[in-house]
Amino acid sequence: MAVQQLARWSPSTAAFDGGVDRERVFDDVVGSSYVTLRRFQHQDSDCRPRVEDNTSAISHVRNTARDHSSMGDPLERYPMDRARQAGWHMRGRTAFPFVSLVEDPSKLVDSRDHWARAIAQSTNALHTYTVPRSAVWTPDDVLSSIGLGMNVEDQHNIDADVDFMCALGRTPTPETERLFPGGNLDDYRTRRPKSVQARWQ
Repeated sequence: MAVQQLARWSPSTAAFDGGVDRERVFDDVVGSSYVTLRRFQHQDSDCRPRVEDNTSAISHVRNTARDHSSMGDPLERYPMDRARQAGWHMRGRTAFPFVSLVEDPSKLVDSRDHWARAIAQSTNALHTYTVPRSAVWTPDDVLSSIGLGMNVEDQHNIDADVDFMCALGRTPTPETERLFPGGNLDDYRTRRPKSVQARWQ
């Protein structure tokens, strides 16, 4: 989209503005709108969630925005049920519509989380994706949504949610896990995998 916008600018517009640094604008747009994440996979197709794999991440973003606008003054970023599902996914239950990625894959190799460490040490392909920031769920965002939601809309399960949040808080954080909701992660692949197994040995 940034490239298309830059292409629309005429030379006369650039001259009027004293010269537009198109490369800098492109870098700024991409840097603010997208984030580069990585995922260990055995093959290209291992980038789809186990459920709802026909749903796009952007549709989740739109639905969440629509829900928030209809509620008037929402306090949490994600709907409570989705936030809980994201939390369970981070705790190892992957039967939810999310795919896990990381910012720094090298930190998985020595992770205190044995599942994360096993993935990094047993998978020999590291894929790179550049995804919209608005479609990425972070652990802090998930915790915040659960914390705010349980005090507003689901007071009957506060004790269970508190225990759940404590468990999430004990999850190792150096891996910078990020969740992508939807089955179209392959659309955002920006680098074909290279063998990484030798690098970790």
